Amino acid sequence: MHSIVDAYSRFPKADCGYCGNPSCITALRRHCSGEMPLDQCIFFRTGALDPQSIRCPPATESSGVPGISYINPCPSDAHAVTVEVSLASGEHAKHGYYDMVTLDRILGGHVPSLKVSPSLGMARIELEGRSIMAFGEGRILIRRALDEEDALLQLSRAMRQLWAAVN
Repeated sequence: MHSIVDAYSRFPKADCGYCGNPSCITALRRHCSGEMPLDQCIFFRTGALDPQSIRCPPATESSGVPGISYINPCPSDAHAVTVEVSLASGEHAKHGYYDMVTLDRILGGHVPSLKVSPSLGMARIELEGRSIMAFGEGRILIRRALDEEDALLQLSRAMRQLWAAVN
């Protein structure tokens, strides 16, 4: 069976954004869910990487409602956990869950662990070795959590920092 870690090991890991995604792991996950063809990535389009080498893991059930998906292990640390949380249903996410412009104006520069990019529609929080990325449509990605309990604690901490941006 193929895992997301196996597929990610064959990705460029450049996080360049040319494909329209904030990171290569996001691009991979969008590709595996059928939302993005690999030729959107400049590395696959130019032939620098072979698209045939990417084997996505079996699809998981997605109800399209808010919820939590666990991906274990974390792509960047096999001993950690990555958690993706969808805070908004598909319909609400289309109009935006977080307003990153407001978040940047209220908290940008005042919270050292928080970096906001309104142009990308995302915020990144670095806390104690964990990386938390929040996206405008209501997704939160927590990387390098110690375990499931730690991931939920980090989610709680991130939600408290992002409260000002909820639409």
